[in-house]
Amino acid sequence: MTADKSGAEKDQQMNTVIDGLSAEVVQALVDKGEGFAAIARRFGYTRQYVQQFAARNGISLPKTPRRMVGEEFPWKVPSAMQRTPPYRRMRDHGEFMATGGEGMSDEKKSRLRSWYAMLRKYNYVLEFDPKLPPTVGVSPAGGFAYRPREERDGKKLLIRLNEHTRLTSDGKKIWVFPPKDP
Repeated sequence: MTADKSGAEKDQQMNTVIDGLSAEVVQALVDKGEGFAAIARRFGYTRQYVQQFAARNGISLPKTPRRMVGEEFPWKVPSAMQRTPPYRRMRDHGEFMATGGEGMSDEKKSRLRSWYAMLRKYNYVLEFDPKLPPTVGVSPAGGFAYRPREERDGKKLLIRLNEHTRLTSDGKKIWVFPPKDP
């Protein structure tokens, strides 16, 4: 007869092995390029659960260009506003600046070209303020507005700096018009 495991041992086992999901399995899948969402789908968990499980076990995803740019994103945008066209163009722009368009779909690149053309034609910058109301044709969830470029915006910056903006030295190289459009 074997002795029952103590509560601490059971907790430790639960934190490292759950229904085939172990730290070793997660690490192997991450090493093969799978993200937490894909691992979660494979094992029937949520992405958040797998992410927390990985963090408890010292596992993190490699820094992809898109993840690195995400860390430089200039605003904290509520999830409801992350499905808006301005937010998506900013994410796509960041990915383009990080990868030069490598691996991006033709559709994303086409939308970026149109976005850059609109910003240039009307001499606009994109402003974010979570208190901005929804605007038809811009942001159905609010938060974003296109503003006429002012001298303080400079010639290359895509965004308006305000109290909601965090622009790092790396961000100053990202959130500008690209040297060459996609």
